[in-house]
Amino acid sequence: MATLIFGALGRAIAGPIGGILGTGLGGVLDRAILGGGGGSPGRVADLAVQSAAYGEPIPIVHGRMRVAGNLIWTSGIAESRARGGGKAAPRTAAMHYSASFAVGLTARAIADVGRIWADGRLLRDADGEFASPVTMRLHRGDERQAVDPLIAAAEGAAGAPAYRGLAYAVFEDLPLADYGNRIPNLMFEIIADRAESIDMGAILVALAGNADVSRRGDFPAVAGHAANRAGSRGEAMAGLFEISGAALAAGESLVLQAGAGGHAAIEPGDMDAHVPGTRPRPERRQHHPAGTAAGVEIGFYDRSRDYQIGLQRVRRSAASGPMLQRAIAATMLPADAKALAAAVLARHEAGRVRATVRLPWRHLDKTPGSLLRLRDDASLYRVVSQRFEQFLVSLDLERVATVPLPPPASDGGRPARFDDGPPGPTAMQLLDLPPLPGDLPAGPRMWVAAAGAAPAWRRAAIAVSSDGGASFGDAGTAPMATVGTTLTALPAGNVAAWDGFGAVDVELLSDAMWLEPRPTAAVLAGANLALVGEEILQFARVEALGGRRFRLAGLLRGRRGTEAAVAGHRAGERFVLLDPASLLPIDPGIDAIGATLLVRPQGAGDAAAPGQAVVVAGRALAPLSPVHLRLALVGGDVHAAWCRRSRAGFAWTDFIDAPLAEARERYRIVVTLDGRVVRQIESGTPACVYTAADRVADGGGARVGIAVAQLSDVVGPGVAATASIG
Repeated sequence: MATLIFGALGRAIAGPIGGILGTGLGGVLDRAILGGGGGSPGRVADLAVQSAAYGEPIPIVHGRMRVAGNLIWTSGIAESRARGGGKAAPRTAAMHYSASFAVGLTARAIADVGRIWADGRLLRDADGEFASPVTMRLHRGDERQAVDPLIAAAEGAAGAPAYRGLAYAVFEDLPLADYGNRIPNLMFEIIADRAESIDMGAILVALAGNADVSRRGDFPAVAGHAANRAGSRGEAMAGLFEISGAALAAGESLVLQAGAGGHAAIEPGDMDAHVPGTRPRPERRQHHPAGTAAGVEIGFYDRSRDYQIGLQRVRRSAASGPMLQRAIAATMLPADAKALAAAVLARHEAGRVRATVRLPWRHLDKTPGSLLRLRDDASLYRVVSQRFEQFLVSLDLERVATVPLPPPASDGGRPARFDDGPPGPTAMQLLDLPPLPGDLPAGPRMWVAAAGAAPAWRRAAIAVSSDGGASFGDAGTAPMATVGTTLTALPAGNVAAWDGFGAVDVELLSDAMWLEPRPTAAVLAGANLALVGEEILQFARVEALGGRRFRLAGLLRGRRGTEAAVAGHRAGERFVLLDPASLLPIDPGIDAIGATLLVRPQGAGDAAAPGQAVVVAGRALAPLSPVHLRLALVGGDVHAAWCRRSRAGFAWTDFIDAPLAEARERYRIVVTLDGRVVRQIESGTPACVYTAADRVADGGGARVGIAVAQLSDVVGPGVAATASIG
């Protein structure tokens, strides 16, 4: 087929020499595409991978198509450092990266661009709204388009190309944090023509370029088509001829025809043409030796599944043999693809019948590609080759199917979709916590837990101000945390063992969130750590209650030094799963302790607001309360002894001592007599004595109370342990 096509095109454009070259090219394509030569006729061209290679073909798009395009220009990746405002600005020291670049889309003028995907996520929706702030300029590819101002500024007005005849998009300072600090793989929904569909004949005429080609008959329609980026315009044309069943007939001009339109009827008397003095040779028909195909598979781009690659198959009942595999870089519905597969199968079966006829010389106009009907035969034949000898025209014919098999019902399957809706507002929790597992900061550390209820919410940029909102610095991007609200009040429980009776119901913010049970060994190793109100706990059992509701049980209470918050819970408290991978840390620096920060999200669904205020208490630096405080009355003296705990090692592995996380070991002991504070003592060891003489000097009292808190050189005393004796 390609041999006929390109031979005819070559003769029309460049005369006899062009015909020879075209025939040679067509032969190569016949072997590579239509069988033999190691081609892959059943594989759809990969239009989903963006390339930056030199010499990469640029697709020619008709209709609507989703393509990745080529990276044709970039100024490189720019690096910047975030700076906060004010004396106590957060010391995030975050490096941020962006890139300015241009992506070539299609080698022709287009009407517009629809949706845009970045690494598979929707960057711009069908209404032209970007999911995050993006500066993009679209050059539609006309022959008069001007140089892009960014490229002109970077390359100089004299050396900057305008890329006329090429549709391309320019992105200016695109933030790269969401894409691993690299330029993402961008895919574009190209709208080359406003029409909902375009027939294959129109595409073939457009791809023929300068050749004078007219078309005749009815051609199958598709929503969009792209020339194979792995090959050439010629390969795309050969594939369209194969799928559509069209033929190119050469006469005074080239005629592209499909179906039975424009056929010629051969009179019965002309069928017996022969050289005078010789006997007439009868018409000869035969079946082509090629085996019967079991069916046809067609690969295509599925319009019902956001241009994902689809496959439709039509089988002959009770037939054996290989499946014919064909592919077309076109967008269509599954039912249309199945109809094409049925038509290809019908043509394959019909084409196994070949005929050879000899006609008078006046039939020289019956060139390859012409359609003929013989005698009173109802079948239609296409001329494959022509020979002219001794004023006789010998034609080799191939039968043509004119009525395709009725296709069965088809279903393209469920699409793998990304949410196209707006991301919605960000819900944010600001957490000043004790050190989390594996984390021992040298300064105060705040955590941002951010999430969104909308299905399209993924992440949000976070900005921080330390000067009352006069200026904000970029603190980084917060991923989705698992957050919610308690539906029941968590009862008080034992902090020294598993709480096997307590439970709490929580409702999560989004359907994208989930909670899972974990084995007790995993929980003891740190799994399922959560903040409920002000208490940090862990849970081993999870019961899904339906919707976004879960019941948590098998609890370890008062974790990470939060024993004081075990009592006093209520319904409606915050719930945050404390997974450091889903939280954004902010390190404001030692000099920010006691200062107020304003924190605000800057996602696509967040309006500019003053931000949430939080006072930096430096809880990650606060010592834990001592344990095992014991009081003994020896004579008239009260002897106190205790064991220290350490934020550098919550697990008491040797049951003897804990590592010292402070610069020096110091304790503050507050003494009360019958509830009134009478004395404050400091000790460098985990013990002290309140003497009988001091008790008399302090006015005496029936009951002695002792409160012991470890001291920090940075944030002062931690939580105190208390005991009394009397």
